[in-house]
Amino acid sequence: AVSKAFVETPCLVIAMGAGPTAPSSELRTQLLANLESQCALAAQVIRKADVFLLCTGAGFSADSGLAIYADVAKLEAYSARNLDYSDICQPRWLAMEPELFWGFWGQCYNDYRSTAPHEGYAMVDAWADKWFRKSTVAESIRARLSTDKLADGQSPRSRMIAEQQQEQQQQHQQQQE
Repeated sequence: AVSKAFVETPCLVIAMGAGPTAPSSELRTQLLANLESQCALAAQVIRKADVFLLCTGAGFSADSGLAIYADVAKLEAYSARNLDYSDICQPRWLAMEPELFWGFWGQCYNDYRSTAPHEGYAMVDAWADKWFRKSTVAESIRARLSTDKLADGQSPRSRMIAEQQQEQQQQHQQQQE
């Protein structure tokens, strides 16, 4: 349940658009004037949540030194072929040029594996451990996911993996033909 104070407290929500923007000086003053109380209120609501989904953008990883999406494919080999990130992310490359597909995604994988995460990751991990991973709701969700069976006796996860493997085999066979 959401506290009465949360419902009655006006929250300042403004869509700022897809590109980088800055609030007006008036809006900045409003935001800063209520910052401490709004942060405390947000912390209270989050602490009382049964489930919390935290989504971050590429900038969160960029703080560790990883390339952002716009730059990850800026390599001579790709630019020589006039390919950018959105081009290389197309699944057709797996069938058309597996070397390109696996080379690109392998490099991304290696970059992520070899880059030390910044302290924000540890903070989020500790926070999740303290407040959410061991909660009754989290345990219930895990139990449900591990015991859910479809009509054919497979778990949703097992079926998804099997379907992906089957699709990859079909693509490989088509490539061989």
